[in-house]
Amino acid sequence: MNISRRTLISAALGTAAAAAAPARMANAAPAPSAPANGPIIASFNENPLGLSQKAREAVAASAANCNRYPFVRVETLRKACADFIGGKPENITLSQGSAEAIRASIEAFNEPGVQLVIPELTYSDGEMCAVRNKMKVTKVKMGPNWSIDIDAMKAAVKAHKGKSIVYFVNPNNPTGTIVDSKPLNDWIRAEPGVLFLVDEAYGEFVEDKRFVSTATLVAEGLKNVIVLKTFSKLFGMAGLRLGYAYAHPETAKRVHEHIAYDIFMNVPAIEAALAELNDQEFIALSKNTNKEAKKVLVDVLDELKLEHLPSETNFVFFNLKAPLAAFADRMKAEGILVGRPFPPADGWCRLSLAMPDDMRRIAAVMRDFRKKGWV
Repeated sequence: MNISRRTLISAALGTAAAAAAPARMANAAPAPSAPANGPIIASFNENPLGLSQKAREAVAASAANCNRYPFVRVETLRKACADFIGGKPENITLSQGSAEAIRASIEAFNEPGVQLVIPELTYSDGEMCAVRNKMKVTKVKMGPNWSIDIDAMKAAVKAHKGKSIVYFVNPNNPTGTIVDSKPLNDWIRAEPGVLFLVDEAYGEFVEDKRFVSTATLVAEGLKNVIVLKTFSKLFGMAGLRLGYAYAHPETAKRVHEHIAYDIFMNVPAIEAALAELNDQEFIALSKNTNKEAKKVLVDVLDELKLEHLPSETNFVFFNLKAPLAAFADRMKAEGILVGRPFPPADGWCRLSLAMPDDMRRIAAVMRDFRKKGWV
């Protein structure tokens, strides 16, 4: 059964957690630690810093213009996104979060006989969209250490008589690992008749030099690749819902026809994004805070000898070698919310990175769990 993050929000957080979250976020940026009121939300891969100070000021100022349609500012944002990724405005289709761009991209290339090819362990929105559109979904078994098996995905495309859309999340969610960019990009170049939808929601966090954004293929002029970006992760704008698709102008135009009016984006979201795209200090803070928090978690996992995958994201996937439910319930009792189950990786936990001080609290709880024989 596919369970979306939306389905689980109320169950995971509860009324008290939902009420406490704004209090935590309000004081989160730019300090390197968060106040200890409310639960530690380590379940949804959000950026615990919240909006930058410049973005908060921009959002507040935008209230005076919320009675106006944002036609001009949308085009300003489109150019800013193009500048950020290294393209041109005609390459950019704005969307309400990357989820909307996933839907529009899949529906834009839906036709009789098309299949969606996905790894069996990845972000679920692509599959859910395909199912809603009565599209065949082909799931490909994972490789060693929950890696994406490119050769097996190639075979799934080759075995299909019709057209294929291949959906990659790179870095992958929930594993946090990257696909080696050379074989992926070589495959995209070699298959002009296959559409590749590459979700790079976490791409800005990557430090591994083997990672090369598929945006470079758009720059080469390829028409069969769409790169998805979001403001939810690095920029801390999950609640403002803003993202974009980056593609060849012809491909972008086709996706645009399935977007619900990208000229009508949310005014506060536009202003927050424009403030943060050029805020190098905040971008550096966001990356460095994430790196510090990740080190705290990785260190305690190593100390406890808990297997974990190398993360290039703002979460870590580790092996409990035991049912997740008991661990999640015990963490919740300590005021810590962890990620949902991700079949078929039974016994694995995806833990989102909170503020470094919160991660130290999590580490202390996990050490206590070890003393009790719970991990």
